[in-house]
Amino acid sequence: MAIHIQDIEIFAEVDESLRSKVEALFVDESFNKGERITVYGESVDGLYLLEQGEVQVSIPGYDGVLATLTDGASFGELSLFNPEDVASATVTVSSDTAELLFCPRDALNLALQVDAKLAAGFYRGSTILISDRLKNTNQKISDEIAKSIQMARDLIDDISSAGELGTTQAQFENAGSAIVTSMTNIVKHLLVLKEKNRPISQEEITAIADQAKDVYYSDFAVFEKVNKQLKTLGQHLDNVNRVLSNQELVAVDEDMSLDDF
Repeated sequence: MAIHIQDIEIFAEVDESLRSKVEALFVDESFNKGERITVYGESVDGLYLLEQGEVQVSIPGYDGVLATLTDGASFGELSLFNPEDVASATVTVSSDTAELLFCPRDALNLALQVDAKLAAGFYRGSTILISDRLKNTNQKISDEIAKSIQMARDLIDDISSAGELGTTQAQFENAGSAIVTSMTNIVKHLLVLKEKNRPISQEEITAIADQAKDVYYSDFAVFEKVNKQLKTLGQHLDNVNRVLSNQELVAVDEDMSLDDF
């Protein structure tokens, strides 16, 4: 086995004397160029180690490649202790061939049941892995919500001085006041989420994103410049959803002020 078990975070706490048992669980798998190893949203039955070759990571709704993985990369770790885990991305072979090592979840579970020492090391490693990912996830969520709050506040400020946009006073009063009211409510909800001492659910973020979309797709086309800002805000909120779904963040349009147009 060319890849060392101790280099895989989830197995890093397994006692050295037991690592050969873990290595024995892995089976060789070969894939050709263009074949998909995992598919976004579909079940994953174990851990993959890329021993030789190159694969590309992608997700629906994002044109392009999120990441390119080469020798030594691993994916599917969370499926080892969560049978309901699904792939957060599609992994496709980009080299002529790819040689992988696969550790089936069922085989690992059987080994853990009969060896308490192996189980103790594995679950210690699992705890560290989850903790690290949660820290990273929480920071990403915090960053994206902070950007969303700033975008919404900037938008309110810009709308408040929207008399310079060349719209009629009636248009400003009708459209502008409605947007300010909607965005103020969104800011309040974002601040509440940011201060909550618990994980933020996708449902909560989706509800706020829907509010922003309602504003964006409203009849306020007279505020074209504002709509561009709303689009950027929506992209930040979408990134929060991606973090919660364990997906890669997508590029956000450069934050813009109305003065930039």
